[in-house]
Amino acid sequence: MTQERATTGWEGNTRSTLRTRFELFVKTLDGFEDIDALLKTNKKPDSRMRADYLFQGREIIVEQKTLESDPIDKPQKFADKIMRERGIVAFGRVSTQRIFSGQPDANALQRNLTLSIAKTIDDDVAKADKQTRDTRLIFGIPDAVGILVLLNEGAKILAPNVIHYALANTFQKRIKGGALRYTQNDGVILISEAHTVAIAGVPRISRAYPILTFTSPQTKSTDLVVAFAEMLRKKWAAFNRAPLIKAN
Repeated sequence: MTQERATTGWEGNTRSTLRTRFELFVKTLDGFEDIDALLKTNKKPDSRMRADYLFQGREIIVEQKTLESDPIDKPQKFADKIMRERGIVAFGRVSTQRIFSGQPDANALQRNLTLSIAKTIDDDVAKADKQTRDTRLIFGIPDAVGILVLLNEGAKILAPNVIHYALANTFQKRIKGGALRYTQNDGVILISEAHTVAIAGVPRISRAYPILTFTSPQTKSTDLVVAFAEMLRKKWAAFNRAPLIKAN
């Protein structure tokens, strides 16, 4: 997956949760439509799944997911399991890298640990795939671009690089026959307030929060994903009265 980075930074404490602010913010974007509100008056039962929002004349479908619980216990549980199975003995606090380093499949163990930690990302992509697919069918917009927005509210162990690794793995999964499994969403935008970024040369900013854009390998329109993400970053920074800083 390709990736773009930016950060927003500001002084002082935020007064509301990331999810609350984002749900207020999206209402200010061009062509905002709340899908639940649109379908509320539909008296005919519909078992199809749906995303959260439509934008830009229904050119963009957005599904929003919030990461709230922190799977901080997973590394220890994973390490304990490996140590039991392989008869590894360690005393005191020992990093998983140290435990894995003496094993012939150390890289595979580290990969499996990372994917175990980030299992929720795989689950979110799988569900969002169905939601975007059904939203296109409900509204008859087969060419609309699907974007998953991940709001990291409190999952500190899910650092941006861990999420990127998990997304790259998930979007490469294939079904029997070789076709890609998850093809409905064209990109992912991650907004994390569980992590801060140090910005060199900008001493007045006490905290900077990462905003990353990932373009899926099977996207129908990289240009639309990138343009929407760029617009969202700029307006999100302005909404929070914060500077937007692009980073490598």
